[in-house]
Amino acid sequence: MKSEKLFSFLMVLAMLAWASSFIGAKYLALYINEHELVTYRYLITTLTMLPVLMVMKIGFKIELRGMGIVIVSSILLVAYTKLFFLGTNLGTASLGGALITTLMPIIVFIIMLLFGKRKPIAKDWLALFIGAIGVSIMIEVWQFDLAEIFSVATVLFLWAALSWALMSIATSYSQGTNPMLLSFYIYLSATLFNTVFFYENVHGSVFEMDIVFWLNMLLMSVAATTFATTMFFFGMQRLGSKCTVYTFLVPFFVTILGVTFLGEQIQLSTVLGALITVYALALINNISLKSFRG
Repeated sequence: MKSEKLFSFLMVLAMLAWASSFIGAKYLALYINEHELVTYRYLITTLTMLPVLMVMKIGFKIELRGMGIVIVSSILLVAYTKLFFLGTNLGTASLGGALITTLMPIIVFIIMLLFGKRKPIAKDWLALFIGAIGVSIMIEVWQFDLAEIFSVATVLFLWAALSWALMSIATSYSQGTNPMLLSFYIYLSATLFNTVFFYENVHGSVFEMDIVFWLNMLLMSVAATTFATTMFFFGMQRLGSKCTVYTFLVPFFVTILGVTFLGEQIQLSTVLGALITVYALALINNISLKSFRG
C-alpha cells in the first residue's frame, strides 16, 4: 500500500513538472527555435541521466527489440516536442495543456481498441469522459470562438497529442527493459536524430544566454524530462494506458503556475474543473476515501 501511494505521489509530482514545460516554452521561444530546443533539452537530459543510471547500478545493455522501440519513440518524441513548442509559441499554454492532455489518453484508448489490445470497460470510458468535461470547464471552453478552436496552434496541439499517444503505446511494449534505461536511450537517440537532420545554430551560443533562459531550459530538461517523462514511461510499463489519466492533472497545474508566474486570476471554473478531473483520476484507479483510512 505504501509503495502504491508513493508511486501515485511521484506521478502527480511528475505531472506538475510536465506542466511547467508549457510555461517554460513561452519563455524559451524568445531565445531559440524548435530545432535548437530539442537538441539542447535532450542533450542536457541525457547527461543528467548518466549519474542516475550509475548510482542505481543500471547497466547499459539493451536488447534489439528494446532498441527498436527506442528509435520509434525518439522520433515521436522529437515530433511531439517541436509541435508542442510551436503551438505554445503561437497559442496559449493553458489551451495546449488542455488539448494535449485531454486528447492524448482518448487517442491511446481508441488505438488500443482498434488493434484489439484491450477490451472496452465502461468505467474507463466514463472516467475519460468525466476528465474531458473537467478540463473543458477548467479552460472555460465555451468562451473560445471558432477562429481560436481551429487556429494553427490548435492543429499543432492536435498533432502533438497524436505523437505523444503513439509514443506512449510504443513504450508500453518495452516490458523487459528498465524504464530508466529506456528513457536514457530515447533521449540520446532524440538528441542524435534531431542534431544530425535538423539542428542549426541560429541564435548564438547558449553559454551567452541569461539566467531566465537557463532556469527555463533546466526546468524543461531536468524536471519536465529527466524526472517527469521517465516517470511517465515507468507508469506506462506499470499501468499501461491507464497511466495516461494522470495527465488530466496537467491543465490544473498549468493554471496554478500561470497564476504564480504570469499573474493570472484563479476562477471558480478552475477549481470546479480540477475537482472533476481528480475524481476521474480516482475513478479509473479505483481510489476511494476508504483507501486513505488507517
